[in-house]
Amino acid sequence: MVAQVDPRDLRPGQMVDGWRIVRKIGAGTYGVVYEVEKDGQRFALKVACNREQSGDPRQTDARAKREAACLQQLNHRYIIRMWAQGRWPDPRSGFLYIVLDFVDGYTLGQWVARTYPTPHEVAVLFRKLFEALEHMHERDVFHRDLSLRNIMVTKGGEPVIIDFGAADYAAAEELTDAPLPPGTPRNRSPEAQRFWNENRLNPEARYPFNATDDIFALGADLYDVLTDPTPERSKVRPPLGDAVPPPSPFKVTQGRVPEVLSSYALMLIHGKPEERPATAKDARSPLEEFAQFEGPEWHSTRVHPVAAQLPPAPAEIAPGQVEAPPVPIPSHPSAVPVAGAGALNRLRKGWLRPAFVAPLALVVLVAAVAAFVLHRPAHPEPPPVAMGAPADQPRPSSPLAEKPTSRPAQLASPLPTQEEATPSVKQPDNSPTLTSGVPNPPKASPRRVLSKAERCALLLASVAWFQAGCPGVQTRPDPEDCPEEAIKAMKELGWSTYPGHGSQLFILVDVTKGSVEEAREQPLTVWKDGPVTGALIRAEERAPAGTRLDGHLWTTGDRIYGRYLRAHLSGGRTVPICVELKDGGNLGVDKREGSKPGAPVGSKVADGVAVERWR
Repeated sequence: MVAQVDPRDLRPGQMVDGWRIVRKIGAGTYGVVYEVEKDGQRFALKVACNREQSGDPRQTDARAKREAACLQQLNHRYIIRMWAQGRWPDPRSGFLYIVLDFVDGYTLGQWVARTYPTPHEVAVLFRKLFEALEHMHERDVFHRDLSLRNIMVTKGGEPVIIDFGAADYAAAEELTDAPLPPGTPRNRSPEAQRFWNENRLNPEARYPFNATDDIFALGADLYDVLTDPTPERSKVRPPLGDAVPPPSPFKVTQGRVPEVLSSYALMLIHGKPEERPATAKDARSPLEEFAQFEGPEWHSTRVHPVAAQLPPAPAEIAPGQVEAPPVPIPSHPSAVPVAGAGALNRLRKGWLRPAFVAPLALVVLVAAVAAFVLHRPAHPEPPPVAMGAPADQPRPSSPLAEKPTSRPAQLASPLPTQEEATPSVKQPDNSPTLTSGVPNPPKASPRRVLSKAERCALLLASVAWFQAGCPGVQTRPDPEDCPEEAIKAMKELGWSTYPGHGSQLFILVDVTKGSVEEAREQPLTVWKDGPVTGALIRAEERAPAGTRLDGHLWTTGDRIYGRYLRAHLSGGRTVPICVELKDGGNLGVDKREGSKPGAPVGSKVADGVAVERWR
């Protein structure tokens, strides 16, 4: 008899057969998933348990057994791995659980909304997914629910297929109690949709799910990635297997998706199964070719445009009135306020090249000054005043607010505060300023509203100033090749340094800020520029957990950048390495809410990647 305990109510710190509960990740009709820790490593613990409305608990147990049986047959880098299974609290009659990889990243839909990928990035990602699907089908395993929420993308940019709760394999017993297996209607093939329409009232009918259904589902995901910039937010959408074919991604995106990729996506969801690839290998083949394509339409154009918004012109305020907080602006990393240093990474790869920075800065600064002088209201000439920032000058009352989104709170990408954005436009104390010789307006006068042209000119001037590396502004360290001895040492450690596929490390950024356990309780701290000693939180090939890493942090720019140069191995041996901090596909890590100039707030733990060249 199953013990009288509800696995949905486990609390942090409780143990399940040696696995310590860290937090609940989520719960569904047939189970609950926790983040757990053992021997300093993180895992996901999935416990099979049903709600009262979910039906027969024996079927819940049978589904969990089948999920474990499917995962036991799979071993692929883009498919979640199962590490252990058992029953708890009683080894004979307790709830069945499985221990899986802990995937630190985002669902496929969240990845689209967060990164705004290029066509090349999408093609590479789906090439890997079809490679995983090919591995799955070769072992007669069908996922049966390849939806956007069941594909994760790690912070290193690698896809992982998760949640085999609806999966099936060739020798499995039939558990489906309806004409169609559990799944996402949007991703069902036309033939499955037709079977449902014809047999929905027949309780004995069972759809013969096969490989082409999984291929269609993954093709539906590709279509949604190419046509919907925020697929996680889209609520009610018709099944793509309906009779009416959807518009092409090329048309939906007004040409941002290359025609050949658009045609490929439509082929995957064609209404006739004979027009679609018969195997995952056939589906992967064109993507191999797309991944080799060069050109700006593949590498520079984003599938979904990012609207770079200027903060709205401030309204005039009466003397003594408190200024309202600025209107929130998009929190997407590539849609940060372009007046801040965060816009630099977007513009750096485009037309704003170093060769043009000096003349551009000069032209824009002159234009900005001219616009300011020509458009400012006439005032009687007051007596000259001393230069400087008067204490009674009105200041913004609050930092920039984040734009509310439908994404979970832990995935928010905090924007720099108003003070953080200042270094990109602030000039050194000993240099002339744009307002030199122009008297400060009387305190009682309302603040003049800049025109859109003036704001654009000042905005571009600030970016040019930052790009030019003028005094008073610190940028991230320059790109350069990693020393040969460091590359050799990392290979001896078993670390991959292949571009785009370097070994992913989980790092305690600075051991002087506390242990891993303390970081869980208090995950954020204030950082500053300078040397740092970090540590590996979990083992990576021949480097054990706890390996010390010497490095350096740069914190003055738009993000917190870090490089680790040496690793202290057991026996007192020290080897050179090249590891840099990253967040998803972005170099560096986010600054968090509460950051101030010279005192940015950031996470105590971060991802790192082994590289052959510093970016």
